[in-house]
Amino acid sequence: MSDDLAPLQSFEETVRTTRWTSLFPALEELCRASIGHKLFSCSMFRMDRAESGVAARIYTNDPKNYPLSGLKEIIPNRWTNRVISQRKIFVANSVDGFSDVFPDHALIASLGLGSVVNLPLFLRGSFIGTVNMLDSAGYYSAARIAHIDRLLLPALLTFEMSPEAKA
Repeated sequence: MSDDLAPLQSFEETVRTTRWTSLFPALEELCRASIGHKLFSCSMFRMDRAESGVAARIYTNDPKNYPLSGLKEIIPNRWTNRVISQRKIFVANSVDGFSDVFPDHALIASLGLGSVVNLPLFLRGSFIGTVNMLDSAGYYSAARIAHIDRLLLPALLTFEMSPEAKA
C-alpha cells in the first residue's frame, strides 16, 4: 500500500481488531493524517424532510469548547442547501465565509480557527450526518481536500458501527 494510503490502512487495522468500542477516534486520526484539522467533530442528523430536522454532536476532540450535544433544530440556510440538498461538501476558508451559517463563529475565531470543511454522509439515500474539520484560515485548499472522498466509506462505517451514532 502506498504511503498516501497508510492512514486508511491504519483505520482498516483498527476495524479488524476486537478492542474498539467506538471507531470515532480512529476516524479522527484518519482525517488528521489525510487532510488535517485542529478541531474535529461528527454530527448525526435526523431529517423530517429536505433541510428540516434535528442534529446532535456525537463526537468531538474538544469537549471543553465543543461538548457532545443534545438534539437541536436545523435552521435551513445556504449550508443546509449545499450539504443536505445538493449533497456536496461545504468548505469555507475564512470566518467571513461561514459566519452567516455558524452561529458560533465568534467562538470558532477565538480558538484561532478560520476554515472549515464539512463532509456530508448519506446512507441508503438518507442524510445521516457530517464529519466536521476546522483549522486555521486558508487551510482547506483545493489540493488539501482533493481526495476527501476517500474518507466517505470509513466515515459511513464509523457512523453505522459506533454506539454514539445510535442514540
